[in-house]
Amino acid sequence: MKKLVALFALLGVCIIVDAQIVKSYEAPTHKELKKAVKTVLYKTSCYPEDRAERVEAMGVIQRQLNNFTTKDWAQYESLTDKKDIAAAEETGAMYFYREAARKVLKEVKNTKVKQGSVVMWSLYNMGYIVKTPSQTFAMDLRHMHADEFAECLDFVMISHKHADHGAIREYKAFAAAGVPVYAGYMPKSMPEGLVWNFVEDGGEFQVGNISVKGKRVDHSYKGEGLKLVTAYEVDCGEDAGNAVIFHSGDGRNYEQLEPEKPVDFFIFHVSVGLKIQQAIDKIKPQYAVFSHAWELGHQVEKWRWTIDDLVKKADAIEGFPSDRLIFPCWGEKIEYKRSF
Repeated sequence: MKKLVALFALLGVCIIVDAQIVKSYEAPTHKELKKAVKTVLYKTSCYPEDRAERVEAMGVIQRQLNNFTTKDWAQYESLTDKKDIAAAEETGAMYFYREAARKVLKEVKNTKVKQGSVVMWSLYNMGYIVKTPSQTFAMDLRHMHADEFAECLDFVMISHKHADHGAIREYKAFAAAGVPVYAGYMPKSMPEGLVWNFVEDGGEFQVGNISVKGKRVDHSYKGEGLKLVTAYEVDCGEDAGNAVIFHSGDGRNYEQLEPEKPVDFFIFHVSVGLKIQQAIDKIKPQYAVFSHAWELGHQVEKWRWTIDDLVKKADAIEGFPSDRLIFPCWGEKIEYKRSF
């Protein structure tokens, strides 16, 4: 039997979310936003007594994100001067983005992982950082401050070449920090010094005591048969209790998702056409992790999925424990240990 030791994830919203709140374009004041961010990141958890406060805080953050356009995101990402970046992160959506990143970075550096355990953080979009007692790695790390995280990593995996899962900023950060990258594609251009490892379909590799298998899967119906995405089955090693994380990236076809080992965490794109019920029934993970919400490079109300979208998807799942359907927000920390 497997046991979740501590899970600071957005379980509370599985029960109630006011759709009128999360779809509202009435931007909160900075004071309201700051209170909501601090509440979500530091003051609440998945426990029942926190749920009402948690849901209210997430609604405030959602309202702020609804007012942040793809143009705003492009302007932010074009910044290169550190002072300009810091100024952009003082208020609004980027305040939450930066506060969540600060929390993750501090915890990644300071968390001592116990033998038999694994710790995982949600950073942004499909980006997760995982730490075992001996190693730290990332999956689909995409962030303005990628250079700060790269210094902590032993290796990185990228599911596919779309820019919301990894791009030139991240490539440069990995090259500068000497972090090897594993991916099922070759980029058109690479910074000098970047160690890029091409993962064949069905290919396996090992870094330290962590073993990974990559399998090519379809991204969307339009690209059916092209298999543009590499899903990763990651055995986190004996010192992490051999916990298995299955990250399917933007994989769409559940029939192609074929992990060989029992899965502890199944991380998937919530709205790429994946038949979530069938995928969960097939994989039978301990925890199903709904991801790819709040991608700021996607248009509001088009491909930028909200908390409400994830909740509706979770509520539709049958025959799976509701407290094991999780959707972390930026900055969330998950600690896990197999109990056998």
